[in-house]
Amino acid sequence: MSANDPVIVSISRTPLTRRVRPGKGDPPVTETLLTSVITDAVSRVRLPRNVVQDVCVGNVLGGSAAAVTARVAVLKTLGYEVPVRTTNRQCSSGLQAIADISSAIKSGSIECGLAIGYENMSFNTMENSFGDGPDVEEEDVEDDGIDSITLSAVMTPMGQTSENVSQKYNITRSTQDKLSIKSHSKAVLAWKERKFDYELIPNYIKPKIGYPDNGIRVDTSKITTLPPAFSETGTTTAGNSSQITDGAACVCLMSRRLAEERGLKVLATFLGYAVSGVPPRIMGIGPTTAIPAALKLSKTSINDINLFEINEAFASQASHCISHLKIPPSKVNVNGGAIALGHPLGCTGARLVVSLVAELGRRGGGKGVVSMCVGTGMGAAAVLEVEGREEKSKL
Repeated sequence: MSANDPVIVSISRTPLTRRVRPGKGDPPVTETLLTSVITDAVSRVRLPRNVVQDVCVGNVLGGSAAAVTARVAVLKTLGYEVPVRTTNRQCSSGLQAIADISSAIKSGSIECGLAIGYENMSFNTMENSFGDGPDVEEEDVEDDGIDSITLSAVMTPMGQTSENVSQKYNITRSTQDKLSIKSHSKAVLAWKERKFDYELIPNYIKPKIGYPDNGIRVDTSKITTLPPAFSETGTTTAGNSSQITDGAACVCLMSRRLAEERGLKVLATFLGYAVSGVPPRIMGIGPTTAIPAALKLSKTSINDINLFEINEAFASQASHCISHLKIPPSKVNVNGGAIALGHPLGCTGARLVVSLVAELGRRGGGKGVVSMCVGTGMGAAAVLEVEGREEKSKL
């Protein structure tokens, strides 16, 4: 252990809610998503706002407005003295924010920071997210022999990348649907057993029907009957893909020295983070290279990992990553994954860390991995160690 170890002392997230389509209801206010998790994360450890030295916010679809929204949220909750910036590494943006704050702590440039991930997909969807594309000529570039990377490859629609993975690695429709149904059933059980209580902001609105994470299906009977969504002969459907979702999550990190000085319980230590590149047309395989890289940096064996949170962008790629790395399915997404809970792009990395830390704490500690594929052809992964059980009354 080192005094400069980046440690997590507080976690918080909003419920993950389905995108509200125009004219179908009131979407969440983006600023409120941010202020709610900042306020909760700081209040959990009674942290004076002047202790926070930096805030990094991960977001994908907000564009330049995300920086303004983040600044307004920080001004309202922490004051003008606290700086903030945004980061965008597609679906790993929330995890990248945590990695950036961790690196700043480890280097000694700060001792305390907030890492946040958020996405309001009710206002910004994946539709036309690439715009018209760069005004350049397509030129093939040699890669590892799997594919030629071209502009069109980088801009392959996400649903088509799922079909590419399922075809290349023979992931059947049945395999994908089974993973999806299991994701929902685990999430339903987690809510029934109140496993998400600790990680959620305390003042969320409880729905009259269903669960606060409102994409969860209690009845999954229709999943196997849904038509292919991206190809007439394909296997990727709306039921075995992640949902378009709104949400935010926040992680408060400190140096171990400061946490001990303030008498705060260390929830987890951030051991390492890695990003890897993969062919864009099969971007879903990203975790198969990112997880080994993160484990190597952390000097940890995959057999030492107690739990994995692997983002279920699509059941095809999640199934492949789990089988390729020979991970026991019983260790993966134990309380459901993105197919049930949703995938608010910029939020996901932070949400996975929040849920992993809470679940490992409930189990008495251990090591965990968070990983996801990343649009345009990357994978990201982080290794954490939870050092003790949270107070039983809080779980």
